[in-house]
Amino acid sequence: MSTLAEEVVRILARRRGDRRHLLAADEVDAILEDLKIPASATKAIPVPLRVTRIHFSGTKLLKPTHPDADGRDAIEVTEGAFHNQTSITGAAQDDISILFGEEPDEVQTTEDASTIRLVPVPFSFQWRPQTGVNGIGSGRNLRGKSTILNVLMWSLTGRCARFQDDIKQWIQHVEVDWTVGPERLQVTFDSRDGHAAGQVVKLGDVGGPDRPHVLGEFDGEDFGAVMGSLMMPRLHLEHIPVWTYTQTRVHAWPAYSSAFVVRANQLDPIVGNEQTLGIRMMQMFVGTQWAPAQAAATTARRGMEAEQSSAAAKAIAAGDAVRQNRVNAQQAVDAVKEKVAALPAEDSDLKTVLNLSTRASELARQVHLLEGKLIAQAELADTARQQLRAAKARRHTKHETALATRFFHRMRPSVCPRCTAEVTAERQAAEPTKHECSVCTSSLNLEALESDVIVAASVPAAVTSALMTRATTSDTVDDGPVDEIEAATAALSAAEQRTTILQQQIRELASQRDIAAAEAEASRGLLRAAESRRTLEIELARAEGALDALTQSSDPTVIDPVDPVRAAVAGAAEQVLQRWVKDEQDPLLKLISTDVERLADSFGANNLSRIRLNGAASMSMLKGARSVTYTDLTEGEKLRVKIATAIALVKHGYANNIGRHPGLLVLDSPAAEEMPEADLATMVEALQEVAQEAEMQIFVATRNAGPLVALLPAASRVVAEADNYVW
Repeated sequence: MSTLAEEVVRILARRRGDRRHLLAADEVDAILEDLKIPASATKAIPVPLRVTRIHFSGTKLLKPTHPDADGRDAIEVTEGAFHNQTSITGAAQDDISILFGEEPDEVQTTEDASTIRLVPVPFSFQWRPQTGVNGIGSGRNLRGKSTILNVLMWSLTGRCARFQDDIKQWIQHVEVDWTVGPERLQVTFDSRDGHAAGQVVKLGDVGGPDRPHVLGEFDGEDFGAVMGSLMMPRLHLEHIPVWTYTQTRVHAWPAYSSAFVVRANQLDPIVGNEQTLGIRMMQMFVGTQWAPAQAAATTARRGMEAEQSSAAAKAIAAGDAVRQNRVNAQQAVDAVKEKVAALPAEDSDLKTVLNLSTRASELARQVHLLEGKLIAQAELADTARQQLRAAKARRHTKHETALATRFFHRMRPSVCPRCTAEVTAERQAAEPTKHECSVCTSSLNLEALESDVIVAASVPAAVTSALMTRATTSDTVDDGPVDEIEAATAALSAAEQRTTILQQQIRELASQRDIAAAEAEASRGLLRAAESRRTLEIELARAEGALDALTQSSDPTVIDPVDPVRAAVAGAAEQVLQRWVKDEQDPLLKLISTDVERLADSFGANNLSRIRLNGAASMSMLKGARSVTYTDLTEGEKLRVKIATAIALVKHGYANNIGRHPGLLVLDSPAAEEMPEADLATMVEALQEVAQEAEMQIFVATRNAGPLVALLPAASRVVAEADNYVW
């Protein structure tokens, strides 16, 4: 059984109610192991990490007016194309006008790519930094100071995000030698526009002969993963599990390596560069022996709380769903009731529907028969009407003929209607004597002539007799017999009367038929309504049953997915470990806070006092008489305080073997925030003091080269004076 388990057993036994658990220490140890919470302390043993050689080479592409390009031939470079050292050198030697990659099709350009004349200038930089403080300085900015640090961190982390695009293109080969504890490692790779391809080689042991052995190879994106897999176990660094919202996020080598660097343009948070990892970064610097177990307990507890929160959220959602289902069920019941209420109250049966339908059909049949008779009678009326019109026409024709005959027989034409020869008066007067027609000279009937009727002797006797009879009667034209017209008129009147009677009978029967059909349809509607009512009553019964079931059921209860005993053990373990870590860490943090205040004051932040750094990697202080935190400081104050904090943490943690920081610290441009040269000199001296005490390796890159030249030996500095370049 472990000490941690025994303490957890005591805490759980002292609790009351449901929070009280009686467990054996062996049971607690088993739960802690299952939760991946270490039950024993882990002694932090820092492993030294040192740089022994930095080498990188390539070809600069400079403007012809650049001082370093003097005396060199310019070449035309395609804008945006990728180039390597071989092609650049060959182009310069062969005076090729257009620069290509290794093969012509390797040049990647855009349609509007243009060319520019640049001078290729090969370079090769090599430096062997020393243990202690190493300085990189120049008289001006943009002279290559940060590039050396970026190459160093590139080889260590596998990332080159901080390079400028032109520098990234210039560098084509990198070699960095490291010592990691007892081992000598070399990271070597070729680069093409930041794409690194190479290997990590173990050269041998420190102080021993060279026995090269390849530990890992990389090509592009896997560079960082290879470095993490090799460095973390060698530096005794553990993966950092951090619970974020709904899952555990594991931080590894990039998060740790960020704690090696302090940059003037990245001052938050106060420890490292990851906002969410302040506590774990603190443990890296001054971690106590129980710090890893505390972090594991916190992660386990937060994971179980997240499961409980998720279960509670699901139960709430389920409860909302049940309540909504009740509302929906009630709405369904109300909707069916509204449909039932809308149905007619009266009822009908099938017999009534059949009787009404039969009556409507019989009336329709009678109407149909009468309509047939009406059609026949209409035809008879039309026949009588036609006969009447024919009789009247015949009478009219006869009358017109009589009138015409009388008219033409009394005519005395003056010319022949055939040839237009004149009919003279003498010829007309001679008709009674010569017995000839004055027009056609035909012989006239003498008997008719005596009756003053002009008719040819050749005309039949019957016709002659009729003409003579008409001539002897009165002048009124005889209307002839009227029996035919009277008979036709009487027949038409009788037909029309019968038609009127049939139409009246049809209208009465059609009305009765329509009434019967409407009654039948209404009765059928009632019958359908009755059927609908029965269907709706069944639907209503189902809806009311569903509503009743939902009304009687209770809301879903929260089912805790977490074993309360496991949760209690994790919470109690975290409580115990927090106390142990705090008891062990607080005295050290007081000493560190004192050193931070002293160093920050010497760096020029002399208006800050009562600086307090806590185990959560947050800092409070007085600025004048006002209480502030680290985030309230100006950028210049943050830079001084962050550097002072890094120095103090490394000094106490690394020197006392209580952290895992490997003793490598990189300070990039600490004078960027208007730090006077005197304050920079004080900082370098403080760094020298810490490096001697803790046997660290510290790099400082600054444009104020004076303190570096004055305080550091030549082997520990790379300085470009005036307008010169570092490489």
